[in-house]
Amino acid sequence: MTELGIPVFNTPGANANAVKELILCGMLLGSRRVIDGINHMKKLGEEGVARDRVEKDKAMFGGRELKGKTLAVIGLGHIGASTARDASELGST
Repeated sequence: MTELGIPVFNTPGANANAVKELILCGMLLGSRRVIDGINHMKKLGEEGVARDRVEKDKAMFGGRELKGKTLAVIGLGHIGASTARDASELGST
């Protein structure tokens, strides 16, 4: 890329915090089935029955807490170590 006039920089760890935050976000979204719930409500909205079904259907997407769950981290570089540390603060082991 440098030969093409495009500057290239090696910045190890520069985006590690952003990646860690996305990992934790994914863990929270997945454990609580948030995306499934959003998609379900969109579908019900398109069918015109969302208002009638929201209370009844919310139990379908209760999810689980991260507290007490075991997280496997492969690699303890900047991202892995930071993810493990913050997951531990959330109560994961």
